[in-house]
Formats: sequence, C-alpha cells, structure tokens
Amino acid sequence: MKHVFIVNPVSGKADASLYLVPRLIDAAAGAGVDYAVELTQHAGHAAEIARQYGDDGEPVRLYACGGDGTLNEVFTGAYPYKNAEVASVPCGSGNDFVRNFGAAEDFLSLADNIAGTAVPVDLVAANGGVSAAICSVGLDSEVAYSIPKYRRLPLCGGQMAYNISIVERLLQPMGHRLRITVDDDVLEGDYLIATVCNGVAYGGGFRAAPMADLQDGVLDVIMVKKMSRMRIAGVLSKYKNGLHYQNGRVVPELSDVLEYRRAQKVLIEPMDGKAVITNIDGECTPADSLSAQVLPLAARFVLPAPLYAQFEDRAPAVTA
Repeated sequence: MKHVFIVNPVSGKADASLYLVPRLIDAAAGAGVDYAVELTQHAGHAAEIARQYGDDGEPVRLYACGGDGTLNEVFTGAYPYKNAEVASVPCGSGNDFVRNFGAAEDFLSLADNIAGTAVPVDLVAANGGVSAAICSVGLDSEVAYSIPKYRRLPLCGGQMAYNISIVERLLQPMGHRLRITVDDDVLEGDYLIATVCNGVAYGGGFRAAPMADLQDGVLDVIMVKKMSRMRIAGVLSKYKNGLHYQNGRVVPELSDVLEYRRAQKVLIEPMDGKAVITNIDGECTPADSLSAQVLPLAARFVLPAPLYAQFEDRAPAVTA
C-alpha cells in the first residue's frame, strides 16, 4: 500500500508544511513504507490529488494533513474508490471529525497512524458535494460566514473575529422561516439553527449531536426554534456542551425550543425564497436550500493503532 500525505500548508495558524513535512518523511521512512508527500496549492486541490491516486487503482492510504476542510476534500476525492482509505493528521483550527473517535491528539502520532486500520464510516451527500461531519443552516453558519471579513482587520485574531461576528448577528434580526423535510415528514416554523449531523461535533467542539454514530446509516437532525435573545445564551451553552440531549431525548427544559429527529434524507428550504448561509464541514456559502442524504458506510477511515483496539469490537465488516 502506498501512503500519501496531502498537506494543506495554510491550515491552522502557521505554515504546516514547515514543521510537518520533515516529520512525515522521517515517520514514513522509519516505517519502511512506500510514500509520497503532496502540498495543496488551491481550494479543491486535495480532492484532485485523492482522485488521482484513486484512479491509479493501487491500494492507497490518503492522509489529510490539515483541518476539517482538508479532510472533507480528501473524503470527497477518495470515497468512490474501493482501493482508497482516508487518514487524518489534524492540524487545523477545529479538527471536529476526529472527535468522533477520540481527541485530536490521539491522531498526531504518525507511527500509530501508519500502523492503523481502516473502519467503514458513513458520509453525507450534501448540495452536490460530500460532508463527513455536519451540515447546518442558521445562526451558527451566519456567524462563521462573517468571521473572515473581521480577520482582515488589524489586531483582530481568530477569537476576536468570532466574538465580533456573534455581536453583529445578535444585533440583527435572527431566525428563518424554514420548511424542513425529514424523510417524508414536513415541518414548517421559525428556526434559529437547523443541523444535520453525521458526526458528533462541529464548529471547534460544539457537540450538536452527542448521540450521533458514524456507522449507523442515519442522520441526526437537531432543530433549534427561534426564541428571545434573553434565552439564547443559556440554550446555546447546553447545545455547545452536548447537554441538550440526554437519556435518549431532548432535556425537558429545552423541549419547547428544540426538536430532534433521525432520518436518511433531509431538505431545508427558506420559505421566503431568500438564500440562506449553509455550513458544510466548515465551508460556508449562500444557497437556495440545503439537501442532505446519508451514504451508508461509503468511505473507510483509518483509526490509529491504539484507537482501533478500542473500536474493533463494534466496527462492522468492510463490504466490497
């Protein structure tokens, strides 16, 4: 098997390639594996590289060396190919996908990654692309969408830009009147956030779907209804920490503003005809709607050797 390290040099706070590439070379050479290192040069390049190696037809392990956006691209390029499996060396700002299996630090050992084993995971077909973790519409997406414009301001780093974006959104009308089709059920109402989850977390650790399972062939749908500004902080605090859903149900104190469903396909449409900001694995763009459908066990994801030992008993067999 060939081991290909796809490095996003602009991931995280510094040029990841400066310190990571020498480590990758040392680890691969030390393990005695056939390897290559590829640096991405533009948006979408990681997917192109993954497709290139998938097309070769030889067994290949593709390491996404970056954040969730880089991992999304590698999954996008790799998942149609039975000869390709995806691994993660997380060095972005969020690294949410790997939280489904452990901490980001659990994936930083290159030796453990090289010695790791792939398990099948669900993906999501979302708006013509692929999502590995979570798709959403609403306040969270709008805050994330505005952050880049504030990062360009002097002395405005990541946290400051995030805080300014939140304040901006809170000063504007919030919520959307949405039509949400969950499998065959149609829901209509005023929603603050609508989230379609394959994995547990997004947004740098928001545990929107603490019940989610990447191997169950089902999407977890969380809908937060519009509410007064006075109540938002308390509700979102529970939402962030995964305390909104316990013992198989929404906690009673949030049952009037939060609804949870499970489905295989979801369509979210604004009823006023205006575009909404969609968030697909951290990539935020305006769109007319958000469609999502689960792709059961569509990809193979590598668990580092120590983590695989913990998940071996519950991982379903890989199908051809």
